[in-house]
Amino acid sequence: MIAAIASFFGMIIRVIYNLVNNNYFLSIIIFTILTKLILFPLTLMQMKSMENMNKIGPEDQRIREKYKNDKNKQAEELTKLYAENKINPLGGCLPLLIQIPIIFAMFYIVKQPLTYIKQIPNDEIVNYTKQYLNKEEVSQKEVRAYELQIAKQYDLLDMKVTENFDLGEIPSNYFSKDQNNKAHAISLLVPILTIVISMFSTKLQQNTSTMTEEQIEMSKTNNLMMPLLSGFIAYTMPLALGIYWLFGNIISIIQQLIIKRIVKSKQERLTLKEGGEK
Repeated sequence: MIAAIASFFGMIIRVIYNLVNNNYFLSIIIFTILTKLILFPLTLMQMKSMENMNKIGPEDQRIREKYKNDKNKQAEELTKLYAENKINPLGGCLPLLIQIPIIFAMFYIVKQPLTYIKQIPNDEIVNYTKQYLNKEEVSQKEVRAYELQIAKQYDLLDMKVTENFDLGEIPSNYFSKDQNNKAHAISLLVPILTIVISMFSTKLQQNTSTMTEEQIEMSKTNNLMMPLLSGFIAYTMPLALGIYWLFGNIISIIQQLIIKRIVKSKQERLTLKEGGEK
């Protein structure tokens, strides 16, 4: 299933790539914007769900503590609480579940761009691999492993950002002893920025004023672990994925700020209206 999704997304990236004069960097940016726009309704749903869950956080915690020895009563009271506030506790999970196969598909795409973006037949990629490795026979594992190098070697996909580095580089290879595989120092900025931006995005989503102390403590761990995981993936995968992740987080922050401003404006209008009625 993931391979099928990767083929579909790869086809979209290829169309964009052709439209922007074979600019791989710009293609990834545009593709990221498109996916964020398509997923925006789900992102809005997630943010509203999180906001509502934050508002009832203290009451939720009170019920859990009060009925900690009676799980049936606890579940009954929590269900009642959610129903009264028109909250679906799983509402914030749907956007995350949908994004998981997209992320996995991007893993495939950035590591095998000839297969999923250029959609070159496997037999042809096998022949390129034989030439590149100077071998008469190659395994499918070798074919998959060397797609990025082959794309560069035979100019099958222009991944250059500047003359010094390209989106096929893997930041962790900066420390490689193999000079032919060594990544540029600039590539290390991507995982670092991914961590910083991801931490800011995660923090922006939370409203600690409506959270219990226990929830705040739990969120501190989550606020650290998820950005570090994002940074690690960006560090060990081709730069194209890091750029997708980094720019996606920047767009998410912009979306969150816009939504928060809209919500705040609505609340202010409601407050003024209620004050006028009084």
